[in-house]
Amino acid sequence: MTKDTIHQFDTGLRRREAVPQFCYQFLQIILLVLAFTLASASVVFAQEPTAGDELHAGILAYQFSDYPGAARHFQAALELNPNLKQARLFLATSYAQQYIAGDESAANVALAEQAMDEFTKVLNDDPTEQERYKCVVPIASLSFNLKRFDQAREYYRKAVELNPEDAHNYFMLGLMDWTEASQVRSKTRSEMGLNESAMISDPAACAALRAKNQKNVEDGILRLQKALELQPSDSDAMAYMNLLYRERAEYECDDPEARKADLKTADEWVDKAVAAKKGGAEKPAADTAPK
Repeated sequence: MTKDTIHQFDTGLRRREAVPQFCYQFLQIILLVLAFTLASASVVFAQEPTAGDELHAGILAYQFSDYPGAARHFQAALELNPNLKQARLFLATSYAQQYIAGDESAANVALAEQAMDEFTKVLNDDPTEQERYKCVVPIASLSFNLKRFDQAREYYRKAVELNPEDAHNYFMLGLMDWTEASQVRSKTRSEMGLNESAMISDPAACAALRAKNQKNVEDGILRLQKALELQPSDSDAMAYMNLLYRERAEYECDDPEARKADLKTADEWVDKAVAAKKGGAEKPAADTAPK
């Protein structure tokens, strides 16, 4: 409300002689208060959101699984305050949540790369140990899903160093050990013209396969043993223990007794995995049964 408006209102009141003077003064006070209130409100409505406002809006969107919306708010927060490390960590996580494993489309891969870029920026910005761990594990996971196994190994090893008590990191390293060994074994069989049921019988071929695969197989067994120490009921780790012992039996064709023992151990791990899965399936039913 302008001064001219107040002046016109003032003049109109003075022309009305029936209005007592104290009423005029009271109305003038109300008018000034109203003008001040409207002016203050217009300032509030015109105020731009702060970095904190955008951060809180992003967290709310994330909680409702609106990951694209959350990413936009976290990006806006960083534009207002590039040093807001929490917003960058949340932005990276929002990108990672949108990534779909197995989808090799350019747009999906770009989300994974955006996430890794933002996690890397946090790592380069003197993070706390907890923040470092929250960046290293998703970079390892995304790298694995993108089939960038060397990078995945590097970051899962960092994760183990940061948190030696997380079974999942050992499991993933063991899984990659088996993956690499199985690829070498499949290539060897293909070159020899053997199907999956046929045993490699050439001692020289066995020795060559052992030279290529022994380190991965032995490392994988040790890592899965550690994972099972930390999480004894992990049926997936048991299943891969079975596979790793079978990989070892593959290059033991020149040692029948060792091969027989490892195949027996592999079968035992299958039985343990089946029992663990069965136990896991029955546990919720037992927990919810009326008492």
